[in-house]
Amino acid sequence: MIFEITTSMLAGGLVGFSYYKKTGGGSNDHEKIVRISRNCGLVNKEGKEIRIFRKTRKKNYTEYVYQMPQGLSVNQFQSKIDNFNDGLNIKKTVPDIYFSDFEEIDWKGDVVKQVKKILNKKKKLKKEVEIKFDGMLKFKVFDEELTSDFPFDEELLKKVKGWKIPVGVNRSNELIMHDFEMYPHLALGGATRYGKSNFINSMITTLIINNPDHVKFHLIDLKGGIELCDYENIKQTVSIAYEPEEALNTLKTAYEEMRIMQEKIKKLGKKKIQDTNIKTRHFVIIDEVGELNPEEAVDKKDIRENGVVVHKSEKTIKEECQQYMSKIARLGAGFGFRQILATQYPTGDVIPRQCKQNSDAKLSFKVRNATASNVVLDENGAEDLPRIKGRALYITDQRHIVQTPYIKEEEIRKNIQPHINIRPRKERVESSAEDSKETTERRKYTPIIEETELS
Repeated sequence: MIFEITTSMLAGGLVGFSYYKKTGGGSNDHEKIVRISRNCGLVNKEGKEIRIFRKTRKKNYTEYVYQMPQGLSVNQFQSKIDNFNDGLNIKKTVPDIYFSDFEEIDWKGDVVKQVKKILNKKKKLKKEVEIKFDGMLKFKVFDEELTSDFPFDEELLKKVKGWKIPVGVNRSNELIMHDFEMYPHLALGGATRYGKSNFINSMITTLIINNPDHVKFHLIDLKGGIELCDYENIKQTVSIAYEPEEALNTLKTAYEEMRIMQEKIKKLGKKKIQDTNIKTRHFVIIDEVGELNPEEAVDKKDIRENGVVVHKSEKTIKEECQQYMSKIARLGAGFGFRQILATQYPTGDVIPRQCKQNSDAKLSFKVRNATASNVVLDENGAEDLPRIKGRALYITDQRHIVQTPYIKEEEIRKNIQPHINIRPRKERVESSAEDSKETTERRKYTPIIEETELS
């Protein structure tokens, strides 16, 4: 009896000590942070360096708050993030002991040998650092690195309702969501193979699952149709395009439907769709938006006969596409139209300026340099993300580093299969455009009496 009590107390003490070390107990990261800063030259011309103001232990990280000397900027510290991450993890191992280890002891065997084996269990501690500035320089040193395995599954979908989609999980293991009712438009970027297309697929699949009868897609896939072709024949897809000429028709159709929705809302005496009972939301999704940049057009001259354009040049087509995109970005939010612009070549004005200005939410995966990060996010940071698929920087009025959900092909197929309604793409686009045209013509001359979602 005494032996069992003593063993339980010993086990509890060892497990407690293991937890204490895993969560940074007794660590001296403050001195390491100061030393790394000094070695990286992060001192001002007078030789002054950061000074500790406060240390606070949180649930799964320790926050160190410093006074930053005049003449230094937070960007200088953020540019050395790899130095801080590496410096805080040199030869860092901690005990990795759990109560279950002691429960598995065979008391009829060599107990001492088994206990020694448990005591020798070690775990490499991989801390991660976030650096922010809000008048004070703040280092958040997380006990463990952000997971790189975050599956898209039914458990995840239970947490996401309405017009929200999962963006990812952060270092505090909190689910970060994007709400299209709050942030209607989204700019999306990242180098190839880092997770941009996977994110688009998880977004579309979530919207279909949660709003199968009310979501409408206007899809433009300018990467040869390899990314969005799975959704070509589902009932939620109004129009899909694979070439700039088709993209122009898709955007024109979306714009005309937006104007029709504007009239509906106006007749109801309301100013925005959220004030009505209209449940439909339209999503204009463009991947790769860089292919609609007029400056990169090869054919730049229209063909005219008797002063009339008989053939639009590639440049003219792309200019008109960007005009529709800008109009949807400016006007669409209140009428239930959401625009998602994705690029893997974030250079220059690849995302039209007005579209970007009206995108209050931005998500970027790993990019090559700070210039590319600024194109997508309007700030640095995406270039410093680790080379981990699915790792991204999500910015609204807050800034989150997240691991985005990974969705498997079979998960996509399983969820879209019930909605497939095979119909030739050309017929669907022409029918939608014709319907919009006819409705517009009727509105010019006669009152419209039609059944709406309010009926």
